[in-house]
Amino acid sequence: MLVTFRVKDIETRLHSVPAQIRPQELAALMRRLHTANSTIDADPGEFLAAPLNFEINANALAIAEFASCFDHRPEMIAIVEEAQFLGRMLRIEHQQCDAPITMRVSEHIALVGDITMSSDLAAKVLTSLGRHANESGQLSLQKLGTALEDHRTYAAFVKAGITPLFESLAFIAATDCGEQHPLLEWTV
Repeated sequence: MLVTFRVKDIETRLHSVPAQIRPQELAALMRRLHTANSTIDADPGEFLAAPLNFEINANALAIAEFASCFDHRPEMIAIVEEAQFLGRMLRIEHQQCDAPITMRVSEHIALVGDITMSSDLAAKVLTSLGRHANESGQLSLQKLGTALEDHRTYAAFVKAGITPLFESLAFIAATDCGEQHPLLEWTV
């Protein structure tokens, strides 16, 4: 089983509201993303060539390219601008067969990529951080940074033989997310 460590922010108040995407707009967006070789983070079970539930980096395309995909609709531009300003992902989702396809600002921070690892390796990381190895959880980036500054934490990573992950987590903890209050979240 895999465990993914992901940085997200659920506290910052968003000003944009989710908006409906027309099928031809979604097709135009997908063409642009594929042409630009942008990474599409599709939800599990989605067909990568044409997913209906996925996330993309809001900076994958220029604002003008996004605007042209959405026929320059102000509500769509507002979503993209806010996501770009906050360094967030854009979330495209289709909840049910009869529901519309929508786009919104995601809670996931685009400045930091996900770290996915085996459950055994994740257990070593969590134990080294002084957490329960078999429990899902979250940790503010500030608390993560404080934990990583402790010499005993580094020693635990060395003892477990996972110092490259210490360095990856240190990079995440040092990420400046402006006035947002991001969390490192994992699900076991």
